[in-house]
Amino acid sequence: MNKSERVFPWILAAPVLVSALCFFILPYISALSAPFRGAFSGGGRGGVPKALENPALFGVTLFTLKQALLSTLAALALGLPGAWLLGGLTDSPSRAKRGFALLIRTLTGIPFAMPPILVVLAFVLFFGNNGWANRLIMAAAGVPEGPLRILYKPSAVILAHSFYNFPLVIRVAGDGIAQARRAYAPAAASLGASPFITAVTVILPICLPSIMAASLLAFLYCFTSFAVVLVLGGGPAVTTLAVEIYRYARLSLDFQSAGVLALIETLIALTVFLAYVFFNRGGKFSNRQGPKGPGDAWAAVSQDPKEFPMEGKEHSRLGAGVIFIYGAVLLFFVLGPLFSIPAESLLSRSTWSALPRLSLRHWLSLGERVLPALGRSLILASLSATLASFLAILAASSARIASPASPLGNILRLASLSPLASSGIVLALGWLSLYGRGEDGAGNSRSLLAVVILHAVIALPFAFNSVSQGLRSIPPNTANAASVLGAGPFLRILTVEIPISLRRLRSAWAFSAVISLGELNAILMLGMDQWETLPLLIYRAVGSYRYGPACAAGTLLLLASAAAFLVSEISGPGTKTAGAFHGN
Repeated sequence: MNKSERVFPWILAAPVLVSALCFFILPYISALSAPFRGAFSGGGRGGVPKALENPALFGVTLFTLKQALLSTLAALALGLPGAWLLGGLTDSPSRAKRGFALLIRTLTGIPFAMPPILVVLAFVLFFGNNGWANRLIMAAAGVPEGPLRILYKPSAVILAHSFYNFPLVIRVAGDGIAQARRAYAPAAASLGASPFITAVTVILPICLPSIMAASLLAFLYCFTSFAVVLVLGGGPAVTTLAVEIYRYARLSLDFQSAGVLALIETLIALTVFLAYVFFNRGGKFSNRQGPKGPGDAWAAVSQDPKEFPMEGKEHSRLGAGVIFIYGAVLLFFVLGPLFSIPAESLLSRSTWSALPRLSLRHWLSLGERVLPALGRSLILASLSATLASFLAILAASSARIASPASPLGNILRLASLSPLASSGIVLALGWLSLYGRGEDGAGNSRSLLAVVILHAVIALPFAFNSVSQGLRSIPPNTANAASVLGAGPFLRILTVEIPISLRRLRSAWAFSAVISLGELNAILMLGMDQWETLPLLIYRAVGSYRYGPACAAGTLLLLASAAAFLVSEISGPGTKTAGAFHGN
């Protein structure tokens, strides 16, 4: 490798490294260092931040940890049965069972792909005091009042978080269970082990790292939750560190105290994230640890019920009953809240408790605010997705062609993936503290460009993963043939590698657009009141109990997100959903 080829990866990586430094590292350092400097007004006595003088700080931290733990346990209770069923059905020789596994996987991916504000809206409409679930119970039981009274209580936050995160458990743990069954279940069955013994002594111990990884990732998402707690929380008794950071910075203008809370949240989140990395590595076992040709062994054994007791008639009937019950619960828990948004947009009531009637009133008024908000959201999503994809191409390409002895590849991976362990609220706080020093106290932080960059930084890890997977899938002889024909590194990337991995690039762009479409944290934290996007409009409408306009806007946001998500799925496997850090 000559000098120019050694220098070229660094030139290609320079925009990514500069962007990571200016748009992520420095703002984050600025946010976390706020408690140690007197740059902002609003400190307590003797320069001590007000947050440290507040005796409720310990209670807020404790509640944040408690609700995250309970939400994770609820997500495990709902997701592990689905993970077990998915792991057993994925490799079944029955086409119907494989189709049902695909249906479960697709259905459970819906909440994970929904923007956080839509999860809140769907939850209120379906599980609220006068929601669809209570109405169904009242109609079925003939009672005058529904039993579900959980809004603005800790139980509302926990249930909403479990609804949002149980697909993560199904995906991560389900993949691990499927791999373990494929590799080890046929051998255990051939040795006479019953399905229960196989599950307890073989499958579960092997899958424990995958289950722990899913649990820690779900805990991390619930711990850094913002929009769900902001809307469903019940004031001081039901609030988290992320919500208090927003209140201190935006409402009290006490950046020093917000920095204290940001530092506490970051230290805890970083600890959890490092534990997740440890268990995630432990959960990735190779099929080579099991019998040779596990796929063939599974197919051969499971075609004969005598050879594999799990496929006996008795077990089949029991399994079919379990699958039916779980599928019914899944339909109720996922499709009920999902369909309540478009259904409510077509109804009109004189009061919230009155009987509804069909009406297009909410749709006929879309031109006033909703359509302009949709246009702003699409513009923002397009710009941020393009920037994230551009940076991902530069990072993945330079990491691919860098010398194995060079530290550049590890530096780029760290720079591109580090936003996974970050909080959007803390990052926006850093932008306010670092770039918000203009005459009006806002400076350059309150602009469309700032929001585009923030959304691109949040989406960069997913775009980088998708593009990297696309480049790694290119056969080495293809790149070598281009080099032999005289193509330099830049020409080879432009004319060979990018066209071959175009499906992954489209997937990266679409997935980044989905993230931007539903992102509310940056808009709220930066105070972009004049740039009203669909998530911000829905948040304001829900806060003022105008559910009809919120549902019409939510339906449009749901369609836009579904269209972008469909593009990401059709374009290719894309980035793994399990690695997505959705700032709910």
